[in-house]
Amino acid sequence: MVPPPAPDSAVAYDPFAREIFDDPHPIYRRLRAESPVHHVERFDCWALSTFEDVWDACQSPDLYTAEQGTTAAHVLQKVVEVFPALDMMDPPRHTAHRALVSGIFLPGKVKKFEKDFRKIVRDRLERVRETGRLDVVKELGSHLSTLSICRVLNFPEADGEMLRAWVEDVFHREPGALGITQAGVEAFAKLDAYFLELVRTRRRTGGRGGRDQGDVLGRYMAAEVDGGRMSDEKIASLLKELMIAGTETIPKMLAATLHRLWERPDARREVQGRSELMLEAFMETVRFDMPTQFMARVLKEDVELRGHKLRAGQPVLLLYASASRDEREFPDADTWDLHRRAPRTIGFGHGTHACLGRHVARLEARVALEEILTAMPEYEVDLAASERLYTEYVQGFASLPIVFEPY
Repeated sequence: MVPPPAPDSAVAYDPFAREIFDDPHPIYRRLRAESPVHHVERFDCWALSTFEDVWDACQSPDLYTAEQGTTAAHVLQKVVEVFPALDMMDPPRHTAHRALVSGIFLPGKVKKFEKDFRKIVRDRLERVRETGRLDVVKELGSHLSTLSICRVLNFPEADGEMLRAWVEDVFHREPGALGITQAGVEAFAKLDAYFLELVRTRRRTGGRGGRDQGDVLGRYMAAEVDGGRMSDEKIASLLKELMIAGTETIPKMLAATLHRLWERPDARREVQGRSELMLEAFMETVRFDMPTQFMARVLKEDVELRGHKLRAGQPVLLLYASASRDEREFPDADTWDLHRRAPRTIGFGHGTHACLGRHVARLEARVALEEILTAMPEYEVDLAASERLYTEYVQGFASLPIVFEPY
C-alpha cells in the first residue's frame, strides 16, 4: 500500500545547505511567502528575504551593525578575525574612512580609465581570435577586473595575477566542507602580508610625486582619522578589502550577462551597437543573477519585526539574492527583462555600504560587452563545459566558454 503524501512542511533554510548551492531561488521564494523573517536555529540567527526588509536594514546602521563582521565566516562560524575594513564599520567611523577615498571612484575620475580598460579587453581577445573559443571568466573577466582595479588604485600590475589567485582561494570551497577553507584563511593572511609590505615600502621610499600622493595608499597614509594616523596594519587591511571587492564580482556578472543574451537572441540583436542597452542588460543581470547571496549584520538592540522578537547580539543575514527576486518589488521577478529599468535595486548594495566601485564595474562591463559583441556578435555558449562556483556567500560562473567564428 502506498502511503499518502506527507503534508507540506515548514520551509527550512540553512546558508550551507546543498540545495542553496544548487539553486537557492525555490527556497528564497518560499521564505518570502511563508517566513520572511526566518530564524535559523543552527546558528541562532535571522534571515531577511524580502526586498523591503533588506532595503531598510541596509540604511539602518543604528540598528544593524557591521562592526562584528559581514560574512558567515565572521558572524556564524567565527573562524575569520574581524579586520579593519570599510565594509565592517558603522557611521561615523565609516563616513570618515569612506570620504578619504570616495573621490577616486567618482564617475568623472573613473571615466579616464576607459582607454586602459578597452586595451585590456582587446589584448585578451587578440590572444584567442584565431582559436574561436574564449572562457569569459578565466581568460577575460578575471584579467580585466584584476588589471582594472590595479590601474584605478595604483597597485603593481605585475602582481595582479598573484593577487587574483589569492582572492580566488578566499572564495574556493571544498565539497562537504562548511564555509571557508584553510586555503582561504591562508590566502587572507597572504593578502595582509602583501599589502603590509606595500605600505612599508612606500614609507621607506616615499612617493614618486604626482599620482602616488593622491592614490588610495597615499590618501590613507596622509589621513588622520579616529584621532590620529592609521597604523600600517590597518591601511593594509583596507587595501586588501578594496582588492577583494574589485576583483571578485565582475567576471561572474560579465559571464552571466553574455549567458542571458545568448539565451535571448532578440535581446542580443537589440543591444548590438547600443551601449546604453548593454548597460541595461548588465544591470538586469546583476538583479537576476545576483552573485552575493547575503551580507551579515548583528543586531545592536532588541527589535520586533513582522511579529518576531529579534534580540540584541543575534546575527542577521540580509538575503540580497532573494530580495533581488522579490515579486513585491519587481513585477514578473523571475523573468530577465532587458527593459525593466527598476527604480530601486540592491545589486551594488544600498545605504551606508553602497558599493564604492560601482562606476568602475559599470565601465568594465560596458567596454567588455562593446568589444565582445563587435568582435564576435554571433557567439554561442558552451554551457556543458561551464563551471559554477558553489559557496554560501558568492555564486555564479567560475568558467563560461563561448565559441565564435575565428576572425
